[in-house]
Amino acid sequence: MSKGGKEVTKSKLYQAVELFEEVLFVGTEVIHRELSHNLFEHVSRQQFDLLNSLMIKGPSSPGSLAVLQGVHKSAISNRIKKLLEKGLVEWDTNELESDKRSKLIKITAEGEKVINDGNAACFSIIENLFDDVEEEKIDTFIEILTMAKEKLTIKGESKE
Repeated sequence: MSKGGKEVTKSKLYQAVELFEEVLFVGTEVIHRELSHNLFEHVSRQQFDLLNSLMIKGPSSPGSLAVLQGVHKSAISNRIKKLLEKGLVEWDTNELESDKRSKLIKITAEGEKVINDGNAACFSIIENLFDDVEEEKIDTFIEILTMAKEKLTIKGESKE
């Protein structure tokens, strides 16, 4: 927790984490409210979040998606069923498993289009928030988030 000889105090780290959580919470609320008029006519927020998880994570089992979204497997099954009916996801046999009955769900090209459209709409909502922020600060923000992602990825891989 040191950089350039300076110790980051635990209280500052806690403050940063709490602020990050608040930004995510408020930002998610604002974005979902703004997008609900167009995007969520065709998919629910939960379905969109599931599609986004598949876009980021890749093909996944229903069980791992339930854990990721913090819901019961039956809720994921219902979401998957609705997304299958809309052609936004499809089943993909997990070739790595010795049990060929094991299947993964993956996003389709149409599902990727929904996510890309949602991301574009989201960006248009928030892009003006940072108009007056110096590029150097944005670069620092990107560096910190990249470092956090790398460390979390390593930690996640060590648990598997």
